[in-house]
Amino acid sequence: MLPASASAAPETVFEGVAGTARIVVAMTEDKGEVDGHYFYQTSRLDIDLSGTATGTTLTLESRTTGDHLLLKRIGPNLNGTLTTAKGRRLAVSVHPAAVPAALPADLPTELSVYERWRLAGLHFTSQPAETIHGRTIRWYREPLSGIRLFRIESGYSTAAMVAVNHTLARNQWQNVSTWFACTGSDGQPGTDVAEADKPWLGVDHMSYVWTASWSCAGTAHPDFGADGHSYDMATGRELVLDAVLPFGSESVPAEDSDEWYKYRSNRFAPGVVALLKRFHRDEMVPPSKGDDDACDYSDPEVWDFPAWALSEKGLWLGAYFPRAQRPCDAPDWAVIPWSSLRLPRATLP
Repeated sequence: MLPASASAAPETVFEGVAGTARIVVAMTEDKGEVDGHYFYQTSRLDIDLSGTATGTTLTLESRTTGDHLLLKRIGPNLNGTLTTAKGRRLAVSVHPAAVPAALPADLPTELSVYERWRLAGLHFTSQPAETIHGRTIRWYREPLSGIRLFRIESGYSTAAMVAVNHTLARNQWQNVSTWFACTGSDGQPGTDVAEADKPWLGVDHMSYVWTASWSCAGTAHPDFGADGHSYDMATGRELVLDAVLPFGSESVPAEDSDEWYKYRSNRFAPGVVALLKRFHRDEMVPPSKGDDDACDYSDPEVWDFPAWALSEKGLWLGAYFPRAQRPCDAPDWAVIPWSSLRLPRATLP
């Protein structure tokens, strides 16, 4: 949901206390400029930091909370004070942090040391099982953030369910980490919605859509988005859109390569528009000239990098519009039938 900030300087992670509260701090320093963030282990919510380093002294401030930190380097450690916006002073003592030991299973491998500290000691709690078309799922919830996601308990081969459930757990931990990373300008959680819809469980495939909306401190505008995940339930592997809906006789270029971006603009998006015009003629009629606020689904650019998911009817694609027209995003009618896909049509329950 939120991109990591780019920095050439390495991030240093510390853990220790502010007063009696356990905290974890991460900072990067470049030419005397310091950027970072920290969290209290009671809440795990990110608090931004920025400031300067002069000799052994670091002077830092949070734009979100108004906290001020004055720290001194003593060997590898940092000692000093944290003064809150209300004038409360807390003694700070932190030392370099190694990767924590009490980590949950199935964490994404790309998480930073700081992000791992943010998830250390957390767990999922199971909720009652639910049956969908004769197949059983169970939802799991992380209590501090409230983020929940399901696991599959019956209806497919054991090997496929193990593989998919591992991926679902990893996705859930990533969503928990993203929730903690978004603090609003009032210092409270900045994520309004972060949830999965009920999954579609076909005979051969499974799919769900993750929907989120957020307004994080330091960002220009609130935002929202949808992210679909679809799986081959024979192998347990996550499906790739370019394999489900390829265009042209040539193979699809490697993802994120220059040729792939050209493919998405020159072949994929126009191909999507042609298919949608065939199956949804009325919705794909261009708006009248001069109606700049109308949703123009005939514009290939809005289909370059769509969200997507599988369903009983076929492949749903979520268009993505520029900010001024974001309400046009992800129309629910934009479905391409199974007959036009590279996947065999599942026997529906």
